[in-house]
Amino acid sequence: MALENSCICGMDEAGRGSLAGPMVIAAVVLNTNFKFAEIAPNIIMKDSKQMTIKQRQEAFELIKKHALTVELEVMTVSEINKTGVGRANVEGFRRLIQKIDANQYVVDGTLHLGNLGNKTLLVQCMVDADETVPATMASGIVAKCERDRLMLQLHREFPMYGWNTNTGHGTQKHIDAIRQYGITEHHRIRFVKTALRNSDIRTRSK
Repeated sequence: MALENSCICGMDEAGRGSLAGPMVIAAVVLNTNFKFAEIAPNIIMKDSKQMTIKQRQEAFELIKKHALTVELEVMTVSEINKTGVGRANVEGFRRLIQKIDANQYVVDGTLHLGNLGNKTLLVQCMVDADETVPATMASGIVAKCERDRLMLQLHREFPMYGWNTNTGHGTQKHIDAIRQYGITEHHRIRFVKTALRNSDIRTRSK
């Protein structure tokens, strides 16, 4: 992408703490003077987790329409089980940064992404960037919408786990279903073991 304007690439992930399903990392490039309020005065843009499904979907359509670039990196369960979620997370952000040209990159969180060559000094990892930086906020919405879509597809194959509502997270219903039906190829082994162990501890303490 040619840098015709000053632009910022925001990045965020969805699904890092789930027991099942991939982790989706999104990057959205916007002009630095971009303001959501100017194109969508009726939509309150905020952290994707604080928005309703309808609000996120409306915002997602606007982002696709107005963003200079929208890119995704899907970190598979196989990658997460092999390297751990932390390393998989870092690798996903690194891949996106190498793919995309921007004047600045703002990643939500406190990650240490290592040496990124001539882009290293352009990258900033910031706590709560998904609440304050429009491009990063947009990337969180894209990541959440895309991951929810993937989990809905998996739910159709494995409806007993309730992934259409819990999106792979460790709800009691999900943990109970794991006990009853076992795990699938879409489960993160280490996360599941921890969730089962913690559930046992809570049960015994009652």
